[in-house]
Amino acid sequence: MVKRASPGAEEQKPLTANLTEQDAEKLTDIRREITKLDLHLERIAVPKYASSYQKRREITKGISNFWPVALMHHDVILVHAQHRSDQTALSYLEDVWVTRDPNEHRAFTIEFTFKENPFFTEKVLTKEFKHVPPKLEEAQAHLHKPDENGISDAMLEFDWEAHIEPSTIKINWKDPAHALTQLYPRVKDEDDDDIPAESGSFFNFFEEKSDPFNIGEIIAEEIFPRAIDYFMGEVEGSEADSEEEDEEDDEDEEEIDLEKPRPKKRKAERQFCALFSSSLSLLLVMKSLIPSVVAVLTPVALVVGQNAGEHYSPLRRAQHHARQDAPSASTSTSPVTLPTSSVSGASGTGTVAPTSTVDTAVYTFSLAATNPTAVPLSIITANQASSPTLPLSSTPAAGASPTFISGAPSLPNVNTIQPTNYPTMDRIPPLDSAEVQQWKQDVANSGISIPDFQPTNPGGCVNNTAIATDPSRCWWSCTGCVTDKDITQCPDKNSWGLTYDDGPGYYTPNLLQYLDEKDLKSTFFVVGSRAIQFPSLLQAEYLGQHQIAVHTWSHQPLTTLTNDEIIAELGWTKKVIKDILGITPNMMRPPFGDIDNRVRAISLAMGMTPVIWTRTSATSTFDTDGKFPSAPSLRLFSPFFITADFNIHNGVTPVQKVLQNWQTILASASALDHGFIVLEHDLFQESVEVATGYILPDALAHNPPFKIQPVVSCLGMEIGDAYIETNKTTASGSSASTSAGDATKSSNSIRQSPFESLVATTLIVGVSGFAFGVFLSRF
Repeated sequence: MVKRASPGAEEQKPLTANLTEQDAEKLTDIRREITKLDLHLERIAVPKYASSYQKRREITKGISNFWPVALMHHDVILVHAQHRSDQTALSYLEDVWVTRDPNEHRAFTIEFTFKENPFFTEKVLTKEFKHVPPKLEEAQAHLHKPDENGISDAMLEFDWEAHIEPSTIKINWKDPAHALTQLYPRVKDEDDDDIPAESGSFFNFFEEKSDPFNIGEIIAEEIFPRAIDYFMGEVEGSEADSEEEDEEDDEDEEEIDLEKPRPKKRKAERQFCALFSSSLSLLLVMKSLIPSVVAVLTPVALVVGQNAGEHYSPLRRAQHHARQDAPSASTSTSPVTLPTSSVSGASGTGTVAPTSTVDTAVYTFSLAATNPTAVPLSIITANQASSPTLPLSSTPAAGASPTFISGAPSLPNVNTIQPTNYPTMDRIPPLDSAEVQQWKQDVANSGISIPDFQPTNPGGCVNNTAIATDPSRCWWSCTGCVTDKDITQCPDKNSWGLTYDDGPGYYTPNLLQYLDEKDLKSTFFVVGSRAIQFPSLLQAEYLGQHQIAVHTWSHQPLTTLTNDEIIAELGWTKKVIKDILGITPNMMRPPFGDIDNRVRAISLAMGMTPVIWTRTSATSTFDTDGKFPSAPSLRLFSPFFITADFNIHNGVTPVQKVLQNWQTILASASALDHGFIVLEHDLFQESVEVATGYILPDALAHNPPFKIQPVVSCLGMEIGDAYIETNKTTASGSSASTSAGDATKSSNSIRQSPFESLVATTLIVGVSGFAFGVFLSRF
């Protein structure tokens, strides 16, 4: 046996001790005695804690989303429930309970209790970590003899890996399109049999026997005992982290046998790699922020100052301070404070429900009308209970022929759509498939030259300052640059190109019903991964005479991808839409509006015209996201950096801010001499509720009235012109861009000033570096 080398080990330590064998035996006996006492105290504490946990259980039954929020406030759970579908399924979670084995309290059973949901039939999902006592030789039988406290010597030899056997269950998924463990399976790592390369769906925790990421221990030992702290966001870091650090510090003094092979890295160490990679990816997909100096520095200084060294969680609201606007007689005010605060609209009053943190911003808006059946603003929050989804008014019949489009092919049978025939959902599709190879050849044969640009660095304009304003790139995100092929607005004044992104989703039927009641038509920019989940919904949108367009397969910032990856993202989405509807869209919208001349050229070569949304300056766009730092709801590290109507669901932006943004859009629209296109979303319940309850009713009451219609219609074309097979003008859809070209070209070519770029670069790089350092310090 030798000492492990450590810095300074070659020097003689000033303090040494000589330990006799007799003294060593005595110390060992005392240590075993203390360890037994520790186990005894832990065991007798179990029923006492259980009583308090039961009291907590009765209280949390009345708190919406208590357990989903508590779970998602733990880093490891957040990483393993990163898929939107996982988070949606977990939103139905009502209770979590841990039952300890009375004979071996370190073994336990975890129960997740769910309310009725569209995913699986079970009300309770169970995972048991069963104690399997070691087999001892007859001569060792005395080790099982308990002392006066019921603790045996054998219990001191407890080893989680050797003595605990996890159970597995088979979840009864209601629909293959919602079978999350099949859509997101664990992917084996060829170099490591223990840790998967991809963890897949969170629900693999129940269906897979092994628990390579220690999720069971994290739930039972960290989250369940401190559930209130996790729910309130008051846990600085997972307990495993500090334990790991202590163990690593102790290793310098640990004796090792050089003849014995070193064990593999502990699971927690390997988890760090996965967690680091996932967290870094979340940082890198942030959409770039191009602010003015004052608007940037004020909220950022507050956020950084208040959260320095603080454990980050994307479900935790930052504390913001904004300019306190004095409301006028005709203006409604919506202060978002604790414990309660009033929010008024032209047609009603609501209360903002208390949350675990404070947002002191005052948001002002005045609505001409609201939906009489609108969900109160006080309820439209991240923690609201899931409301029932409306059934489709009718299920499209296979073989039906759309009568509203001349020459449209018959509707395919959605029962033939199998997710296994398509790429993994929400991942960049593989590039070696026959389909992608054919699409690459089609692009090469299109006659359209693809600029030889390298993909941009993740993180947007501030991470690409050398090329952000390069006119040859015409990068819309950074400069507002457009070409005569881009569609960013409607030609006619007071014409609104109504669009919804990221769906279809569970609450899309609610939106469709309202649109149908008001005889409104929209453009739905469809994510391929959602289409494969909800093929019947996609058919309902199409048969409702709404326009269907492409929004990529997995919602990636396209300028960061290679040419082949862009082709795969667009191609598979086109294919799944055609497989479900029988027609192929000729318009697309890049996620996050992330488009440059390379992305444009590939899109056009694949027969799709880019559609973005209206912007009036480099920092003023027609969306309801409030993502620019001038907004009081600035969040630096949101996992899902997209629009605020979407981010209500994640607790990033209050609904009142969304309505204030809407009011800003209305004011800007009135000053335009052309129409406009607004970015909204239909993926989550909250975004649908604010649209049907507030934004659309207010728009319908606008004077002068808006002409609300799909993008293709606002361009003066027929709905059939939105599809390659039925476009009367051209098979590529270029007529769309020609119609909109003159209207969009002049007013949107905005350049970002070098000074703004410098400030933004300094800010984002500095704050990102700070957060990165805090993140690393936790490991």
